Amino acid sequence: MEASKLALAFALGALTTLAWSTQAHTGDDKTAIGTVTQVGKAPKRSVPSGKASIEILARGKNAFLGRLQMAGGGKVPEHSDATEEYIHVLEGSGTLYMDDEPHELQAGSTVFMPAGAKVRFENGPKPLVALQVFAGPGPSVKYEKWKVVR
Repeated sequence: MEASKLALAFALGALTTLAWSTQAHTGDDKTAIGTVTQVGKAPKRSVPSGKASIEILARGKNAFLGRLQMAGGGKVPEHSDATEEYIHVLEGSGTLYMDDEPHELQAGSTVFMPAGAKVRFENGPKPLVALQVFAGPGPSVKYEKWKVVR
């Protein structure tokens, strides 16, 4: 494996194993509490159908990091978020439509979606696993409506 791929694999492994976040904000960074979260032990939420889930690895004042999983054939309806969003596909494939332009995604694909971009997603036949980052954690509040998974 060439050095750049090895470095990327290491960085992604580190992100999915340990994530630092800032919680308990009162608007003053001096009151922030750093945390360490492990995949499989982080808070997890699921859509009522159970076809998609998000494991909340880190949520701070300026960003959100989650491990998103989606069943084969799943779909994300058209929407737009108020902040930038980044997705890195770890497993699976599908088609992302950004401002009506299709983009084929597969393991190793990284997506940048600017704030306000109109997006929707159609998953391939196999489960999808991806890292999701919101630059500005605001859009992640949508996951508070999902049911808690224990």
